[in-house]
Amino acid sequence: MPCKIKSTDILALMWFFIHFALEVICFQYLVLFFGKTEYAAFYALMYDVLAFFTQIIIGRASDIKPRLCCSYIGSAFVLSGAIGMLLFTGVLRVLFFAMLSLGNAFVHIGGAKATLHTSGNRLAPVSVFVSGGAFGVITGRLLGSSDRSFFIGLGVMLFGSLLIFFAEKLFESSKKLEPCVFVVRNINPALIVISAFFVVSVRGLMGYGIPMAWKKTWTENLLLFCMMGVGKAAGGILSDRFGARKVALVSGGLSVPFLLLGNNIMWSSLLGIALFSMTMCTTLGMLLSVMKSRPLTAFGITTVGLLTGTLLAFIPGAVSIVSGAIPLTLLSVACFFVFLFTMKGEN
Repeated sequence: MPCKIKSTDILALMWFFIHFALEVICFQYLVLFFGKTEYAAFYALMYDVLAFFTQIIIGRASDIKPRLCCSYIGSAFVLSGAIGMLLFTGVLRVLFFAMLSLGNAFVHIGGAKATLHTSGNRLAPVSVFVSGGAFGVITGRLLGSSDRSFFIGLGVMLFGSLLIFFAEKLFESSKKLEPCVFVVRNINPALIVISAFFVVSVRGLMGYGIPMAWKKTWTENLLLFCMMGVGKAAGGILSDRFGARKVALVSGGLSVPFLLLGNNIMWSSLLGIALFSMTMCTTLGMLLSVMKSRPLTAFGITTVGLLTGTLLAFIPGAVSIVSGAIPLTLLSVACFFVFLFTMKGEN
């Protein structure tokens, strides 16, 4: 008997490609227009703050006003910002880049809304949606660093905007469900939020601090981001099959030896990164469990956590400390115990 494809799975795949297209244009234009300037680090930081921090604000607004169509707003911002960057230079180009970055945040919330509110007691749809970004980031960086035509990123995003239109139509016709929640221990909800935020921040920091002496070429960078994307998607899919708590504990625990041994062994490092990336959906599920009426705010907390971990990496000496065997192990073990003591049951 053939397996029937659910509309929520189709929606998740559509949002995977939308997210891919979004990151392609954002990172191609970031690298192409600002990557070789003396203020490249500032523009990268500006992008991160506007694209990540604002998601908690936009998410909260969308929770309060469910009819707010963030995906259309974001698409308009991204395309307007990109065209403005092509037409203007100087301060105006920077302002249009800010618009493009803010549009990224709106589209993210639009994708989270569509996948969370149609998936019911499943994590795979939102995990598949989020995973598309990793593939888009490295593709955009490759296009920007090799000075490929800016029309490539624009064309990809135009296709992504067309997909947004059809995805929104499918979302409107889909049955709305309560987002997936876990069974968490009977402790202060604030502690659950802080614990999830901690794990996400560690993931953001370790993205810079994991020792990877093998990462020297663009091919190796491509493999790195692809494994991040595969890990994020696999985390949700396997959690739905075997239970989120079990998957988080196994993947989080197994990631430690592979990361420690992976400094000069590429495949060990890649496997460790994929395993640790699988915990992404678990932290979101933890937040959803104590923020049932504010799922998009919960999603925004995860992006702020990633931003926090990224910003910590800019503290002098922070990356060198994290990349040591003992700190890397301690942080990974701390995340393991967060999952062990905050979640219960099969989930």
